[in-house]
Amino acid sequence: MAKRNLGGRGRNARKNAGKYVTTRSGRVLKVHRSLGERWVAMREGKSLRKVNRLHGLPKSRFKRLVWHLDPRHLADYWFSRDGAIMALKITGITIVVLFVFMLGVFSFFRKDLPDISVTGTKLGGSISYYDRTGNTLLWQDYDGIKRVPVASGDISQFLKDATIAIEDRDFYNHKGFDIRGIARAAFNDIFKRGGTQGGSTITQQLVKLNENWTNQRSIARKVKEVILAVELERTYSKDEILTGYLNTAPYGGVDYGAQTASSDYFRKSAKDLTLAEAAMLAAIPKSPAYYSPYSPDFDKQAFLDRQHYILDQMAQQNKVTKDQAEAAKKVDVLAEVQPQTTKYAGIKSPYFVLAAKDEINSKFVPTGGSGSTKIGGWKVITTMDLDLQTKAEKIVADNLANVRRYGADEQALVTEDVKTGQMVALVGGVDFTNPDHGQLNYAHEVKIAPGSSFKPYDYASLIENTTTAGAGSVLYDQQGPLPGYPCTIKGLPPPKGKSNCLQDFDFRNPGPLTLRYSLGGSRNIPAVKAMLTVGVDKTISLANSLMNAPSAYNCYSDTALTQKTQCYGAAAIGDGAFLHLDQHVNGIASLARMGAAIPQTYILKIQDAADETIYEWKQPKAQQVIRAETAYIVNNMASDPNASYLPAGFYKWHRYNGWHSGIKTGTTNNGFDGLMMGWNTQYAVGSWVGYHNRERALSGFMEYMTAPLTRNMMVAALDKIKTPAVNWQEPSGIQHLPGFVVTSHVGIGSVEPSPSTEIFPSWYKPRSIPSSSSTTDKVSNKLATDCTPALARQTASANSSAEKFSTDIFFGAGAASAGNTQSDDVHLCSDAKPAITLTTTDNQDGTFTLTATATAGSHPFSDSSYAQFPGTLNFIIDGQVVKSYSDLIDSPSTRSYSYTVASGSHTATAQVIDSVLYDATSDSATIIYSPPAANPEGAVEGATTGNGIGNVHGNSGR
Repeated sequence: MAKRNLGGRGRNARKNAGKYVTTRSGRVLKVHRSLGERWVAMREGKSLRKVNRLHGLPKSRFKRLVWHLDPRHLADYWFSRDGAIMALKITGITIVVLFVFMLGVFSFFRKDLPDISVTGTKLGGSISYYDRTGNTLLWQDYDGIKRVPVASGDISQFLKDATIAIEDRDFYNHKGFDIRGIARAAFNDIFKRGGTQGGSTITQQLVKLNENWTNQRSIARKVKEVILAVELERTYSKDEILTGYLNTAPYGGVDYGAQTASSDYFRKSAKDLTLAEAAMLAAIPKSPAYYSPYSPDFDKQAFLDRQHYILDQMAQQNKVTKDQAEAAKKVDVLAEVQPQTTKYAGIKSPYFVLAAKDEINSKFVPTGGSGSTKIGGWKVITTMDLDLQTKAEKIVADNLANVRRYGADEQALVTEDVKTGQMVALVGGVDFTNPDHGQLNYAHEVKIAPGSSFKPYDYASLIENTTTAGAGSVLYDQQGPLPGYPCTIKGLPPPKGKSNCLQDFDFRNPGPLTLRYSLGGSRNIPAVKAMLTVGVDKTISLANSLMNAPSAYNCYSDTALTQKTQCYGAAAIGDGAFLHLDQHVNGIASLARMGAAIPQTYILKIQDAADETIYEWKQPKAQQVIRAETAYIVNNMASDPNASYLPAGFYKWHRYNGWHSGIKTGTTNNGFDGLMMGWNTQYAVGSWVGYHNRERALSGFMEYMTAPLTRNMMVAALDKIKTPAVNWQEPSGIQHLPGFVVTSHVGIGSVEPSPSTEIFPSWYKPRSIPSSSSTTDKVSNKLATDCTPALARQTASANSSAEKFSTDIFFGAGAASAGNTQSDDVHLCSDAKPAITLTTTDNQDGTFTLTATATAGSHPFSDSSYAQFPGTLNFIIDGQVVKSYSDLIDSPSTRSYSYTVASGSHTATAQVIDSVLYDATSDSATIIYSPPAANPEGAVEGATTGNGIGNVHGNSGR
């Protein structure tokens, strides 16, 4: 055969050569195919296989699925290539669906779940209160849950091992949950409508305790537990989780956490537990009502069985030896259990601590739903100065016998650091354990009436809000109509009289007084006038602002003091209005701070169980409620010992070791309450005494009961200060101007006359006085008539000293300008005037006895309606009163006086003044006296006999 010539066919001939091959089966295959050709061939092959696979099968997909599941065909299909591919598809789809489903479940439940921690803050727990040093524990408080978290190192290893042995032996191996436990719970939930089996791990139990969940078991609850348990395991170490659980586990009653349980059951720390004690505590959390010795349903045998089982498990898990476990079983651990303690067992300074608790509750307890964080496990460092607190408690105890002598049985004492507003000492009662009323805190909780101790606010308001008031300004202490006090019947109040006038405590009316002596003398009428001048509500608002408490001072319409009502002028003297003593002290402290108010506090610092600082006190920014000049003037007046009515000695402590202290006493009109406030630049102290239900009037002067409290407390506080005294510095704007001079005696310990130069604020401008004079009657406080006697007349004009300095809108020119146009209706021209006669007797020894007999006219010598003007008889020699009697009551009344005369001639007269200021003067008698050698007898002109006795008949009164 001839040789074929292939070379001429070229590259195309070589490309097409061998393009198809035929297999032994007869199939023709193309080699060196392109990708497109391969794809087409693959689809064709797939179609062919499908045709072959479906050949002879049912046409419905469902029927084909049933056919494949038929045992006769099952193996042939699922172990074939197509069956394997189908299985892979189904598995993949299932995984994706399950993933999406789990993601959806997680998102659904997680969106409503809070952030998780091991602290147990949502469970709450005990709060530990300490003094300001943080070293002395005062009390561990709890409300339903008594829990004190501690660090891992402060928990016995025995307790850790015992808890794991009985609660979760795989604790260190799982990732937060036990799948078998979850499956068991799900099975019971589905088929038994809620199961009783849990299978929760320690991590899951911590989740439930931390979230304060109930023991309800359901699929939804388990899902939530798993979600949070996994997060816990990812966030915290196993030791942190175990410590968290042991700090929150229930151990019976109010005891939660290992530290509290150890303290209550064994009076020891959790780190000091023995093996037997640890096994006992580990037995309780499963069912505290059943296994706790404190429970009324305690089953002793069941408890012992469980404790022994725990010890066996610990030995089996190699946590202890078998000998240790057997030895622990022999210990009578129940004999070591201590009696259950009460909530207030061991509390120190309870009144102070409970006041601090109130501040915690008001400032730091969050509001919200069940998911809100509860306070607990906190260490609260209070502002208490333990030394001053101890002294305060001793002062109260030492004064108890004293107050009981006057009918009181309760006391309160409060001390505040003026610069910081921190409470350094507080005693709210005499005996906290008294089952009847011992837990009433009279220093912080009980509303009390402040009495006259409110008056510094009255004068601060007057000075701050007017331009006519300063320390030397005048308010008239005289009876007359005022809003709320009609004063249509003058004199003494019931039961001694029928007066409806405002009264002072001594039922006297000294007349015009400066603000200094009005405050120092604790006069009621000027104080009420001060409040009414500015306005009741405005003055109370100022006082509340100084106390840094918007609604501190209130009046009430009911005896339970729950229904607030409008206050009136009586609130100026603490009558019918009430406040809390500690808030009152803060208001007085604001005066001491020169008018700057800051919040009062009992809390210095708060730390959580991890010693992280939650809160720390910082010096607050002060609010200037009144100007510094106003506060300085009030402080200056209140610290003036000369103006104070208090007797000298122990009670007049305005100056102590160089410290100037303001003092203001308070007594309510009903005699139920006694107070004394004291303040200087360093401390403010307030005390209260009374009967526990405030329904019994006390006897005696309140100062006898309150001074030993306030004075001794202030002295104790100031004695702690080793630096020289620091007193109020006078503001630059203070004016030193002439002031009214008080000459009438105001109080027991006051010293008159008052200063002629006084202090006034920079805005002081004397009130404009009408240019025309107006003459008023002192007795009726109305315009004088022709019938008004000379002694009863007073002229209100620019030339009147008192009127010149008056800031009183209710008296004199001020009263006239306010509409006082009524005329004197006490004195009538037809009134009979009193009469008086005088006789003198020479005693032949250089003395003469003057005897006067007075007879009343139309008005008695003394009348309760005009108590400020008692019947008076004066003996006058040479125009000077040498003896005065102000006790005339009966008519006629006779008084005698022995007078030593100098040589020469002297004129004697007698004067009588009745209750409405009618007066009469006797005829004069001339007394001539020479030394015995020259003239042994005194001669009296006009004598009817030579025995030295003359009768002089009185003239009619004017």
